[in-house]
Amino acid sequence: MTRRALLLGARTYDLTGVGADVAVMERLLGDRGFTDLRVRAEGGATYHGMAEALTRLAHDTRPGDAVVVYYSGHGALLPVPPYLRRHLPGGPAHLQYLVPDDHGHSTATDFRGLLAEELTAALRRLTRITPNVTCVLDCCHSGGMVRDPRRWRIKSVPSDVPVEAGVDRSVRLATAPRMPDPDVVRLVACQRHGLAYEYDGQGLFTAGLAKALGDFRRTAVPWSVLISRVREHVRSSEALQRPDAGGPSGRLPFSLDVPEQPERLELRAVGGALRATGGALFGLDRMDRVRLVFPAAGEAPAPTVETQVVAVDGADALLDPPPGPVPSGSYALPVRVHTRHPVHIAVDGPLAGLLRARLAESPRLREAAHEDEARSRVRVTKAGLEVTDVRGLPYRHPWRVPELTVEQSARARAAVALLETVARGERLRELVDPGADGLPGDLRATMEVEKERDGHEWRVFREGDGLRAGDRYRVGVSTGAHTPLYAWLVGVGLSRRTSLVTRDQPSGIRLEPETWAGGGTGWRSGPVEVWWPEDVPTDGERPESVLLLVGDRGLDLGPLGGSARHRRWEPTALRALLDEVCEGVRDSRLPAAAEGLRYRVFAWHTMVAPPSS
Repeated sequence: MTRRALLLGARTYDLTGVGADVAVMERLLGDRGFTDLRVRAEGGATYHGMAEALTRLAHDTRPGDAVVVYYSGHGALLPVPPYLRRHLPGGPAHLQYLVPDDHGHSTATDFRGLLAEELTAALRRLTRITPNVTCVLDCCHSGGMVRDPRRWRIKSVPSDVPVEAGVDRSVRLATAPRMPDPDVVRLVACQRHGLAYEYDGQGLFTAGLAKALGDFRRTAVPWSVLISRVREHVRSSEALQRPDAGGPSGRLPFSLDVPEQPERLELRAVGGALRATGGALFGLDRMDRVRLVFPAAGEAPAPTVETQVVAVDGADALLDPPPGPVPSGSYALPVRVHTRHPVHIAVDGPLAGLLRARLAESPRLREAAHEDEARSRVRVTKAGLEVTDVRGLPYRHPWRVPELTVEQSARARAAVALLETVARGERLRELVDPGADGLPGDLRATMEVEKERDGHEWRVFREGDGLRAGDRYRVGVSTGAHTPLYAWLVGVGLSRRTSLVTRDQPSGIRLEPETWAGGGTGWRSGPVEVWWPEDVPTDGERPESVLLLVGDRGLDLGPLGGSARHRRWEPTALRALLDEVCEGVRDSRLPAAAEGLRYRVFAWHTMVAPPSS
């Protein structure tokens, strides 16, 4: 059995980190026993070069081999022009493709983009030989914005090359299976309409993947666990990018083995402390809960007991030991794990101790081990005590730093309360769309921006568009179905506060028959103004997010906008959603998803410029 890898790196347009990405993957795979490493980069990743390399890889692969196909570069998702769609009925609505080195040399008769259909066909040729195939794509498929052009690069590119030949090629491939091969593990930098970034000369996704594989070098965990660590790395950069793992992601890396309980943690009693080995690598920290599973006696079910994580020591989680001895062969399973917002404290003296003590009391915040891991920073400047984002822009105007300890304690309390607000806003911004399971598949949502104030003309908001304080937008949703559906409009403002925009109807607005909905049902909001709060400095652009939730029943989602939760009367169907956003908790003990609210999430993210002086 040979471990083979094809590493493709197309450094086109303004990318700078492709060479570093390929070098990282070459080193990482070499350390994991890959002996047949093929590299197409530095001008060698042309369209024909990539296609030929994929063909040669399939020719040389043998049954039982482990194969990796990796790509770093630009990705594109382009709408097919209407005139081509009219002349080619049954053709694709979009061209989705990887961008080779010679993409810019495309002509009307020679399109130089590696289509998604061509990549799918190449992977199918490999899985006919061996089922152990992993495809890693560090690129994105839609355009967007770059927060800091000095350090950020987006891995998607708008195309002005002729696409006629590409559409024709896609039509000719239409008879091939379009669904992904079920044997291929697919590791992608973002979702289909999402964004992927490189930062400081390296792809965020590739850097996160390398770190996750390094962290778990001695611990066998599947891709489904590793991808959560990759997401944590990407989140720490504040990029709105969500990596994902598709296909048989329950496999161990570069293997066909599938562990039954991937989060099973070995228990060790050392010096009077009960340790869950490697628990910190799975995200466990103080105040999280685990279930201890003891060896079964005969046919009886294995006895269990829950306990709490009291501290972290290196990679291990230290547990509150249960009464009595822990039998040999016992293990722990995480059951209630918090998502923690990492904070860097750049403060000295008594105030630093007060801040750390307050931080330790929150299960939703943690002190970052390194400044680069932080999503927020607390510092003292000439202006006073500031809480800033990763770019150094303060969330609020600075507070004066008092000399008296009692007043410093109040400042520390206010700073941590602000961090809780920021963390909550980030969790809502990152709320994942669960997909159309149980809901109409034709749900369509759009956000529009007013062209001129009170001009009654609107333009469609597109990913990457910026806004200015005072602009107005509206959101609409429609479907051809007539099943009962409810909508909620939620905002994460540039202050990072969350708000339920439709707070006058917190239990949802029912979609009704509308003429503009094409005979189906729909709802459209009134104009919503982008507001710049007085307590936010006007020293730079700030991110703002608009989220539309559409669900299968009317339930009070007021807590998403900051209103108090009433757990005693809270419907079970809402528990998982509100726990995730409000408390930052993933709880495996909650009822099955079939009992929960079925919902879709449509999100629009933008940068808002401050008001004109």
